[in-house]
Amino acid sequence: MKEKDIEQDERDLSQHAGKQVREASDSSITMGKKAIVSKILGSSRVQNALRELAVKEGLSQSEAHSRARRSLQSLVAVQKPLFTTLFDRVLAPMHTNAWTVDVDQESLRRLEVLSRDNMLVFLPTHRSYADPFILTQLISSSALPRNYILGGDNIGFWPMGSVVRRSGAILIRRSFGDDRVYKLMIKEYLAYLARSGGNLEWYMEGGRSRTGKLRPPMYGLLRYLGQALSVESRKSVILVPVAITYDQLHEIWGMAAEEAGNAKKAKEGLPWLANYARMQSKWIGTAYVRFGELMSLTEAMHPDSKNPSTIEKVAIEVFQRINKVTPVTGPALATLALLAVRNRALTLPEITHLVSPLLDYARRRALPTEVVDELDNHSGIEDALSSLAKADVLDCYKGGLEPIYNIRAGSHNIAAYYRNSAIHWFINRAILEVTLLHTSHINNGDENIFDQGWDDAHALRDVLKFEFFFSEKNKFKEEMREEALILDADFFAKVQRAEERRNMLYQAPFLMAHRVLMPFLEAYVIVAELMASKGGGTISDESLFIAECLSVGRQWVLQYKIRSPESLSQELFKNALKLAKNRDLLEQRLGLHEDRLALKDYLHSVVAALANVESLDLERCANSQEGGVNE
Repeated sequence: MKEKDIEQDERDLSQHAGKQVREASDSSITMGKKAIVSKILGSSRVQNALRELAVKEGLSQSEAHSRARRSLQSLVAVQKPLFTTLFDRVLAPMHTNAWTVDVDQESLRRLEVLSRDNMLVFLPTHRSYADPFILTQLISSSALPRNYILGGDNIGFWPMGSVVRRSGAILIRRSFGDDRVYKLMIKEYLAYLARSGGNLEWYMEGGRSRTGKLRPPMYGLLRYLGQALSVESRKSVILVPVAITYDQLHEIWGMAAEEAGNAKKAKEGLPWLANYARMQSKWIGTAYVRFGELMSLTEAMHPDSKNPSTIEKVAIEVFQRINKVTPVTGPALATLALLAVRNRALTLPEITHLVSPLLDYARRRALPTEVVDELDNHSGIEDALSSLAKADVLDCYKGGLEPIYNIRAGSHNIAAYYRNSAIHWFINRAILEVTLLHTSHINNGDENIFDQGWDDAHALRDVLKFEFFFSEKNKFKEEMREEALILDADFFAKVQRAEERRNMLYQAPFLMAHRVLMPFLEAYVIVAELMASKGGGTISDESLFIAECLSVGRQWVLQYKIRSPESLSQELFKNALKLAKNRDLLEQRLGLHEDRLALKDYLHSVVAALANVESLDLERCANSQEGGVNE
């Protein structure tokens, strides 16, 4: 669509009430639940599919049809005015009172225009139970039609389930294993919605992030929608990446306790809802909603496309686009500074000295920093620190010559959560620093330093591929070149001399590797050590193994063998096991123990390199002519 056409459409929308745009393109989407179920089951395609499935599953035709009807009855959602009003005026405020919402209004207006002729699929990040309520409030205040929201049936308890199902929420069983009839009905209901043109919304992470960064995507629903497009779709399907970022979250304390293995997840129900509403009544900051670059699923999956994509590639691309619009927040930078000094307390000028070069770097890279412009001065940073202190994330001691701040004991996972919301912006820089330090010890004139450097960078990228969404290798290489030139404009001339490689790090305005990579690599070390201790035995019970990692990790934190308490994370351990599985390190085979030892040794070498970067940073700061923080 041309820019002038979009602008004209925006003017048209402002001249009319916009109510007609709220109506679905096909009146069939407004049918009652029973009519929708009958319409789907009455399709000859569905009837044929059920007959084939009955034969495969050993079911009678009537039993297959009965199970299909029950499945659809649990899935189909409707939008009734009374219940959407209850959703918007009762349930939504209970979830969203804690924040002022800051939204990208220009992108929202463009979505209003695109929704006329396209089916929009909103794919937001998942940080809070409040996410769908915040997004629904924004959509309700616009000229967009109300989304059909796909979520888990854990919120299907009375009366919440009754309200949300009649407000457009499609509640899916959290686990349906090999229930092929249920899977078929999900696919057919998505196909029905695609034909009807209703906008969709779901959370590809599959659950709230426990670490503050994006979790690996769940592909199932996106795959089902892709298959639905091959059946029939009257509109082009546009994927809308959405970043929802919070200054702070009340519910993070419960999630952190669950993540560290210190508490079980509370079961959703009326008592839970009452407690959640009470917790959310206290205002704690801003929720930022940003829309990423749109992606046409119709074009990406079309067989005649020049470069047809797989569902996996589409999902990764959506998450990369989310990361690109995720704003850098004040709490993220404040906790990034304080977590790096472990248990040391810092003065306000010392924290400012750490944050200022990060802001300069972010602006040089044109990162989304508009929400932290106030951090350019002491008062802005002090406000961010004070809000974290009020939330019991930081301690502030005021009994001395000046206030000092440090991470409160037991709150490292909370601080890490806020840091991790922006950590993806600094990963390539961290990899560059580790690579540069490693190659600074190479003095062999015959060594091809560029090949060695790229090998090191790609090896570390491969270890972290289940934590972060890296670009494909050629693009990653270009990004690393850009990072190198930000570090030093003469990087590619200087890097050919060993002494200059270390000097570039020493003269840098900040060093990042130990600040962002240490917690992840130390978590991986715990997993690798315990795998190696099993010799060549199979690790069959991953839950039991993760529990062992938590227990051993707690010991090592107390012994200071692990520097980062936030490394004790079930999510990090699970991702480390994904790496192990990817490298065939879980099941018994020839050479298994040796390969486990090799991974353990490599991870220890990277952690040692990070410790060396930290030592260099201490030396650099202590000898800085401008003064620095003796960490």
